[in-house]
Amino acid sequence: MIDWFKQIITSIDLDSLLKLFDLQIAICVLLIFVIFRSLFSKVLIKIYYKIIKSDKNPKDSTMYKPLNKFFILLGVFCMINILPTSNEVLVIMDAAFYIVLVYFVTKAISTLLTEDSILGKRVFKNSKNIAVNRVICVVAKVILWIVAFLIIMSKLGIPISIFSGLFAGLGIASAAAALAAQDTVKSILSGMAILADKPFVIGDWIEVDKYQGTVIDITFRSTRIKSYDNSVVTIPNSTITTNYVVNWNRLTSRRFDCVLNLALDTTSEKIRKVVKELKLVLQNDPKVIKETVEVTFNAISASSCDLKIFLYVREAEYSKFLQAKQDILCSILNVFEKENIDLAYPTQNIYVKRKDEVEA
Repeated sequence: MIDWFKQIITSIDLDSLLKLFDLQIAICVLLIFVIFRSLFSKVLIKIYYKIIKSDKNPKDSTMYKPLNKFFILLGVFCMINILPTSNEVLVIMDAAFYIVLVYFVTKAISTLLTEDSILGKRVFKNSKNIAVNRVICVVAKVILWIVAFLIIMSKLGIPISIFSGLFAGLGIASAAAALAAQDTVKSILSGMAILADKPFVIGDWIEVDKYQGTVIDITFRSTRIKSYDNSVVTIPNSTITTNYVVNWNRLTSRRFDCVLNLALDTTSEKIRKVVKELKLVLQNDPKVIKETVEVTFNAISASSCDLKIFLYVREAEYSKFLQAKQDILCSILNVFEKENIDLAYPTQNIYVKRKDEVEA
């Protein structure tokens, strides 16, 4: 019996058994990472949210999907390292894992470099210029990916100096392209000036040349506005910087003025009384800046006595200004109705001569 058992033991190929055991362990490790990748991702994101004091759902995070892919990659890498493989394969796998790891880390960080991300909301909390925020995010992403590219090149043993000739060639090509597209380059430079000077921001109502509308987007090349009829007008930034720009949202008040033509037979006493009452009514209007009210008997024309009214309204927003203007005009008409004063209307006298008068 003992001899038979020894014979069985000696007949087993231990090398094959160990390889089979390593394979089973490697597959188990891979399955652990594949099955629990979502759990690992949630734990890491929850730790991050705890640090920044956020109660957002980890699945809604922009890093959730990249982390899932990363843990699958990590499982594959661990599986290959467990299996009995040659040193050459291990070196290649180490380099490949390093490159993919840099890619996923860079992609995960780039998801945070947006104005709508948690990091973006914290960084741009006090910034109201959406266009500038967007440009900063784009520049940060470009720099991030350039750094990642250089890190990968260094890992592969490729010297950075090899790209100097390429960069020089790109510089010459860029100069030639700039000369061929001067208008585009001019618009881009103008866009940088607009973003730096901030004559307007997204949401402002502006007037440029013959166009008026609400700014809905600002890029390096052009600015888009939505006009009265809801059409979107794209204006090159070079046009904006070479024309006068009126930003109606920067107004703190709006001017109101009008000329009222009273009937020519209105007495001087009534005119003095109505001027006094109009001043009093307008100065007591909460929408009107009291110190700016001017009501004067301005002129006597061929068919009317002209009163001029001048003032500033507190409402700078156009829709609110129109409502305030309507209320002011109604108040003026109420004064005229109270004093029984008629407004003049254009008249024309026609003199007709009889035929006998012409012959005489």
